[in-house]
Amino acid sequence: MKKIFILFTLFFSLITLAEDQVTVFVSLSPAGSFTAVSKKVKGNLKRIGDNFTSDKISVTVESFKTGIDLRDEHFWKHLQSSKASSSSKITLTDLKAAVGKGMGILEVNGVKKPVTIAYTTKGNEVLVKFNVKASEFKLSKAEYLGVGVEDLVKVEATFGFKSN
Repeated sequence: MKKIFILFTLFFSLITLAEDQVTVFVSLSPAGSFTAVSKKVKGNLKRIGDNFTSDKISVTVESFKTGIDLRDEHFWKHLQSSKASSSSKITLTDLKAAVGKGMGILEVNGVKKPVTIAYTTKGNEVLVKFNVKASEFKLSKAEYLGVGVEDLVKVEATFGFKSN
């Protein structure tokens, strides 16, 4: 009975999709870095043949965690620095991708900009990577105790997808 339970557990752990996740890699100046991770992603990525699409994928700013509560608060405040930002969400809309590359519209701080993504697939998951410049989204320069945030930010996201 115990062996059957272990096999049953192993089988279901293998077919369970990884949790959708967005990771932001932030470099600091003069030195250092940190990551901010959100596992509270809303929306769906659809696979049609070798192509991927999504109408909208979003994540709330306050769902990002850096591992340090005070840094979390600074990160959240910085991402909503404009009074024009009516919501605390970051969204990627109109995503269309094929052959490892794609385009979408990223909205941060009330500013929409096109982004180019690269992706790879593994099973029923897709790993998306892209870079953004914080200054393009009208984010104020972030600095705390003489340590500043570099303008270029790397973003990676892992999504399970639905095949159609």
